[in-house]
Amino acid sequence: MSKDFLVVHTPGAFGNFLGYLVDCHLAEKLLPSPFIHSGASHARINKNTQSLDLVVSEQQTQFAQAIDKKVIGCVWDESYFPYILHAYYSRTNTGQYGKCGVEFLEENFFQYVEKHNSPSVQQNIKTMKDFFGLNINKESQTVPRHVLRQFFWFQLFYYKENKVTKVNNQIKLLPGVDLLGIDSVLDYNRLKLFFSNHFDFELDFRTLHEQFLELNNSLNDFNNSKQIIEAVKNNETIDINDLSVIGEALVLYELEQHFFDVPFFNITQFFDNTQQILDYVKHYPDVMKQPNKLYCQHYKRFPNKKDE
Repeated sequence: MSKDFLVVHTPGAFGNFLGYLVDCHLAEKLLPSPFIHSGASHARINKNTQSLDLVVSEQQTQFAQAIDKKVIGCVWDESYFPYILHAYYSRTNTGQYGKCGVEFLEENFFQYVEKHNSPSVQQNIKTMKDFFGLNINKESQTVPRHVLRQFFWFQLFYYKENKVTKVNNQIKLLPGVDLLGIDSVLDYNRLKLFFSNHFDFELDFRTLHEQFLELNNSLNDFNNSKQIIEAVKNNETIDINDLSVIGEALVLYELEQHFFDVPFFNITQFFDNTQQILDYVKHYPDVMKQPNKLYCQHYKRFPNKKDE
């Protein structure tokens, strides 16, 4: 079997972590930890196995030129898009934002864009002007939190048009690529089985995998958001703590679909606990209830489940 591997992925889809694990199996030992402060695996040493982010055009060219390699494609179900969105902004590049890029962005939107080398992220300055009438520049560097929340809400709404979604779907259709889903990467036993099927050597990397999960702030934020959403649906009261602005956007995005005719957009102060959300819905005036206009425009994607 060829041992010349290549990993292809989208941002946040654990491509560098998989490349690291391939190198560990080739070396038949755990190599020095690849993790940086944000939890991304960008501190790899002896990087023999390439990990190509196919959202980046230059890396698409590299992939097109690669031949006779065993290609592993790390892909994700569309339900993971909110996680990918957070990871795209949080775990990017070489850790220049510290532990979490989203926290940095919440504090200073302008400096976040300045430190990023992606044209699509730099385009966000124009989006803030076009959508919200905000001029973000050296003199005015921050974005109000409720505006940021709505900014990410729109990205959740239009996730099918997002480049990362399109590239992820393209990877799924690549011929001869061994696909590995995010859910398998997150499950140690399934991930170990995947590598056992590719290598004669079995490596115990459970402790490292636990660290991989613990350091992933994007995954933690995603799971916390889902817990809050389920608590509301089940009429349970829990506190809402340490949720990022993207996590808040996800909560409102999911709940607005669930309650459908109760709007949640442009709420200035976010909720402190799920009981406040339940009270908000319970006492929302019937005369003001109306589905989000975007849901009506995209009614095939957002049917009124109350009518089912």
